[in-house]
Amino acid sequence: MLTITEPAGKVRELSEQDIADLAWHEIATRTRWTDGVQTFRGPRLKDVLTQGGMTRSDLISRNLLMKALNDFGIVVPASDAWDYNLIIAREMNGKLMRVRDKGPLWLIYPRDQYLELQNAVVDERWIWQLSEIIVL
Repeated sequence: MLTITEPAGKVRELSEQDIADLAWHEIATRTRWTDGVQTFRGPRLKDVLTQGGMTRSDLISRNLLMKALNDFGIVVPASDAWDYNLIIAREMNGKLMRVRDKGPLWLIYPRDQYLELQNAVVDERWIWQLSEIIVL
């Protein structure tokens, strides 16, 4: 479901079960692509990144190339994972997301909770159909 490539070249393949086994968290927020407040659930990005042994100090100054199923890619500062407790949502409003619903994985920022997240630069980081993370 999600491939993570670490700086040393180690590649981790996370299955749907691996994602399900992590602690899930919830963010209720508005997005540019939906109407009204939506409730998203999934593991925290920082938990996904550190599950393989990397630490916060290994990652905090790095960038993450996030890639979608269609090969779209966007660079996200790894520090966002800690500064804003981003989640990789698997559910929206209590339902598993499908590819046609921007799923199966969508990077979610708590946009309504931080004024500094309400701008076009951050909105571009909300990558949906997330399939790969490359730690730069």
